[in-house]
Amino acid sequence: MTATPRHHRRARVGAFTAAAALCTGLLTGCSMSDSEASGQESLTAWAWGAPAEGMKATAKAFEKTHPGVTIKVQDVGNPAIWDKITSGMAAGGSGLPDVMDIGGDYMSNYLETFPDGFANLSDLGADSLAGDFPDGLWKGGQNSEGQQYGMPFEVNTNLLYFRKDLFRQAGVDIDSIHTWDQMLTAGVKIKKATGADLFAVDKAASQADSANFFEMLARLQGTFFFDGKGEIALSDEGNVSALTFLKKANDKHLVVDIPQSQGTTSQMKGQAPVAIMPGASWMVGSFQGTAPEMKGKWGVRMSPAMKEGGYTASSAGGTYLTVAKASKKQKLAYEYVKYSMATLAGQKVITEADGLFPSFEPMWDTAGFRKPDPYFGSDTNQLVIKALSQKTPPDFYTKDFPKALKVYDDAQTQVLVKGADPKTALAKAAKLLAQQTGRKISTD
Repeated sequence: MTATPRHHRRARVGAFTAAAALCTGLLTGCSMSDSEASGQESLTAWAWGAPAEGMKATAKAFEKTHPGVTIKVQDVGNPAIWDKITSGMAAGGSGLPDVMDIGGDYMSNYLETFPDGFANLSDLGADSLAGDFPDGLWKGGQNSEGQQYGMPFEVNTNLLYFRKDLFRQAGVDIDSIHTWDQMLTAGVKIKKATGADLFAVDKAASQADSANFFEMLARLQGTFFFDGKGEIALSDEGNVSALTFLKKANDKHLVVDIPQSQGTTSQMKGQAPVAIMPGASWMVGSFQGTAPEMKGKWGVRMSPAMKEGGYTASSAGGTYLTVAKASKKQKLAYEYVKYSMATLAGQKVITEADGLFPSFEPMWDTAGFRKPDPYFGSDTNQLVIKALSQKTPPDFYTKDFPKALKVYDDAQTQVLVKGADPKTALAKAAKLLAQQTGRKISTD
């Protein structure tokens, strides 16, 4: 099995400053029996980068309240972690740790390919926690039968970053724009007044992430590459509408072609001037470090809808903590996962250490999330919370997501570089994907 390494992207908490206070009284639901707590127990966990730093912090906190327990968190690195997990899964769990951090687009891949790879968290009591997490993200950690296998870790949502100065110069009120068609009209005015393009796209789709904007537009219409039955949705009305929008913008000469590998930095810094940057909420924390000189020129808001009254928020992925089914300490591993992801004590520790935007909704009500971001001049955390509060549908990746990305990228190239019809291009892409995977094309 191969998978596309997309989880170098992170949802940085824009203004979180809450102290990592440990309060034993907050450890509700994390206690074990006396025999388990008094014995010498050890757990191992795999993650990478910022998540690993957060897990190391909660490991120490968990150990303090669970005498005799030690937890070793290893930063395996990304993408190396996926090769190690895949090899372990293929070997029936041999060599795997007790706890693993899994990218959202890998969850359904592993669940389909290795249905016995993860422990069933529903059997360990996780279903009672569903109300404390965004609905779509929670369901993204389930198998096709609705059983829970992943506890949401970080969460990302799509936002719209925009150049305040360019909109002002063109006399366009960003708050008056409610749909993407209205944004196209604004883009014409902005380009005439400033010379700046509306947005950038890697038209030839040189990297898998070149599909990010398309995915965002499709999600705003409640669709994705696959549906809940695992059937191919790539040629449905919502996906066709998404690619049609990109073609309309391209035909109006509002799209600058920038390779995905170098586009983000040049846009943030204004070197490739664009009026908007549709992107994930993790980017909030990137602007300050990448383009500090642009402070005050960038703003951020929720996305326009594809249709009046439609979704103005869409998933941008997330990660999950899982327990290996091969673990001989599933209960203890689950208690550590639950403490880290689903208690305020654990969340304060992990968020302070890793800076990621937490999935645990009670954490959003804490004082540390109510502070303006001076770079954008607004409370970006509250903006993310507002976006996450929309009941958006889950993404259905399946194990064939990498193949779906490839056929879509080819369709995008045909449409934006060669002028092909979006509906025809996506119909061909869906047919090819069906041939490659044996999946049906959805008729819903």
